[in-house]
Amino acid sequence: MISMACICITVDVQYMPVFAPNDYFWEHHWQEGKEEKWQAFARVVREIMCEAGGYPSSELTMQDKFDYKEQLNALGKKKAKAA
Repeated sequence: MISMACICITVDVQYMPVFAPNDYFWEHHWQEGKEEKWQAFARVVREIMCEAGGYPSSELTMQDKFDYKEQLNALGKKKAKAA
């Protein structure tokens, strides 16, 4: 029923090729001594996904996001008590 209420819905799907690191990748993108191989792979795949999707990149950690959410919840509870 809900899907029938929305007459025009479009979805843009981008298929990306499978990304398998090779010797060229490790020579040009891995910062040996500064990061492990899995970190280099994750960093580069993230950059590719951000660029392809037009998304901004954020350096926030998951803990930063949890702290932010906790602060928002606390603020909402304060406003609810004041009302």
